[in-house]
Parts: sequence; C-alpha cells; structure tokens
Amino acid sequence: MAPRCMPVARDFYITSGFGYRTFDNSMHWGTDYGRNGGSGGQPIYAAQGGTVTAAGPATGFGQWINVDHPTEDGSGLTVYGHVIPEVRVGQRVAAGQRIGRINPDSNTNGGVAPHLHFEVHRAVWSPPGPNRLDPAPWLSGATYPGTAPAPQPTPGGKPVGQLQADVTMLSPNDDGQRNPANCSLAIVHTDEGDPNGKVEDLLGWLAQERAQASYTLLVGRDGRIGRSNDDNYIPWAAGSPANERGLHLCFKGRASQSREEWLAQGRQLDAGARVLRDWHDRYGIPLVKLNGAQMRAGQKGVGGHADTVDAWHSTDHTDPGPGFPWDVLLAKAAGTTTPEEGFLMALSDAEQRRIYTELTQGLPSRSKYRASDKPVDTLAGMVLNIDARIHEESTERDALNGVKAAIDLVRREAAKGDAGAQAVLAKIDGGK
Repeated sequence: MAPRCMPVARDFYITSGFGYRTFDNSMHWGTDYGRNGGSGGQPIYAAQGGTVTAAGPATGFGQWINVDHPTEDGSGLTVYGHVIPEVRVGQRVAAGQRIGRINPDSNTNGGVAPHLHFEVHRAVWSPPGPNRLDPAPWLSGATYPGTAPAPQPTPGGKPVGQLQADVTMLSPNDDGQRNPANCSLAIVHTDEGDPNGKVEDLLGWLAQERAQASYTLLVGRDGRIGRSNDDNYIPWAAGSPANERGLHLCFKGRASQSREEWLAQGRQLDAGARVLRDWHDRYGIPLVKLNGAQMRAGQKGVGGHADTVDAWHSTDHTDPGPGFPWDVLLAKAAGTTTPEEGFLMALSDAEQRRIYTELTQGLPSRSKYRASDKPVDTLAGMVLNIDARIHEESTERDALNGVKAAIDLVRREAAKGDAGAQAVLAKIDGGK
C-alpha cells in the first residue's frame, strides 16, 4: 500500500467529523481538525503523494489546496481548506510533505475559527455525494508527519489499526507505547462527573497534565465515542498492572447510578458495546465478566475498575458501581439481546404495523435536483428520503457558493415554481 500521512501533527484532534450534523442539520463532507492552544499558522501536510491541481482562492475556504493522487500513490484526490498554500499548481509532492499552513485570519479564511477542513474524493474532484469518502477510515494506519512509516505487513498479514472515535483529543498522561495485542483485559470506568456532560469536556480535562489521568476511549450518553489515548499507549486509569494489561473504557456517569438509570441510557450502552466488541475482534479479549481473583490469576476478559482494586489494590475506586448492567452490556457486545431490550417487541402487531406504515408510506423519496430518482414507498424509501433532502441541501449550498452546475439546477426548479429553489435563487441574484 502506498504511504499515507496525517494532514496535521499529532497534537491535533477531530473537531467535526464526516457525516450528518444534528446541531446545524447539515451534511459535513469532510473532517475538521483543531488543536488546543489554537490552529492558526500550524503546518499542514500532503496525505498521499501526488500532483497539486489547485492552490489558491476558493469559495467558502478563503484558499484551498487540491492534490491529485495517481494509482501508484494510492489514487483519489484530497482537499485542504481554510489554508495558506505553500505549493503551486503542477508541483509534485510526497506523502508527509509540508504543503501549507492554516490561515489564522477569519477575514480571509472563509470566516471561520482557524482549523483544517480535509476531504477525500474517490477519484477526481467531485461534488457532494457518494464519491466523497469519510477521511477517518481512509487515514486508518496513516503515520504522523515526521515519523517513520509503519512497517508493511508480511504476506497474508492483517494491519491492526484501531477503532475510529467520533472525536479524538489525545492525553499527555501515559506511560509510553505497548503492543495492544498483548492486552488481556477491557476495564470499564465511570468518570464521576456530570453524567450528561459532553465527551469533549472530559477529553479536554484529560488532555491537561494536571488531570493526572487518562483512558483509552470514552462514551457519552449521546452515544458518541471519544479517544483519550491510542490503543498502543498505556493510560493512567487504574494503577499498575491494570494500566499495562488493559484497554480502558470510561462511561460518562457515576458509580452510584442504579441499574434502571443505566438501562435508560441505550445509546451509551450501545456505544460501549461497540467498543468492547471491537477490542474482542481486534485483540481477542473475551466478552466475559471477570472478578478480581480471576484477573489476578491471569484470565482474559472484561471487568470494572473496582475489580482491579480487588485484584491488585492499586487504587481505592468502586466504579462502575453495583448497579452497572454487565449482562446487558456484554449481551449487546456479543450481538445477543436481553429481555430488557427491544421495546418494539412489547408492542402489538397492529401497533408495530401502524408505526411502519407512518414511516414508509407516501414519503417523497426523490431529490428535486436528481431526475433519475424514483419514489419508493418502503422502508428503503424512508432512507432515500433522508438522502434526497441531504442532496437538495448540498446542491443549494453549492449554488450559493457559486458552483455553476448547481446554480443551473436551482434555476430549473425555480422556473417550475418551487418556492425553496426560488428563495435560493433570490439570494444568489441579490448578492450580485
């Protein structure tokens, strides 16, 4: 595989990932990177080798850089927005080569707080849609600028990688590197803070040396996953030897919560189960609950911070508490269910049929800007309806940003009397 490099230094973290954003009801077609202490003026790097195809002004970005990657360099095209280019069109760049810096001036960077907006396009530059890829999995296994490339796997080998979190803010509080394949335990914690607090807030605290603590991953009540340490770093979570032997997962919550309070947090339990399942599949940690004696005896499995206290007495913590629903969490991770899950199963067939009908019948599953779409009155139609609305929104945003093809589509629908398209067209014409 051709070498890939992170477009920013190791101390950056994801501030907004690829995908639909509920806070502004929009689709984000790239990944944003920021940094504690500010991102303005920080260097950016080519994610793959290739040729610069754009370096200069761009609507919405202030300036941008596009790098086209031939097949021998890994293929595709990458976009770097809100930056000051340090390369020219036609220039050949290598993976990890500095190509610019983040523009610190919101007057000239598209009117945003300084950050890097990074996109991956499947082949050539493409408008918003299926040919824009999620950068996070694309960058899995990429090295950081200035570090040696990871060794290539032997024939038949399998790269390890790690679970991609929704937000990453790496902590300086660790005891160095390790091989996560040697970990025998998955340890669950609670942070004992506000159970409804944001994952970002806890990550921000753990990113400070004075916190004197860190975990591997965190899960919030909203189901979002945060990364505090890479899997191959030893966190400061439960004392020795639990730190060295374990991958550590912290739930936003308190050890005093009852079983009922925990079971009310379905999205959080689902996210925690996803983490445990990843560690099971990736590192072979069994999805079985261990007590302190079993940990001390060297068995592999899942336990709580309190179990490590019973095993080695390195701390005096009691989390995640006696009400923590181990059976539900492990059943979710294993892909099985428990009687306390699946509220739809408690509804009658008629009630379920009514919900299904309301969700699937009569939805306009085509985008007015895509003539090829066909209405589909099924559950798939509901999904297509969501996709259609995203397509319409992205087309109108492109039109407002001056993309001619999008403007032509908006004019077409406005001429048909579509009020939404007419409103967008009025903004475009009014800005001239």
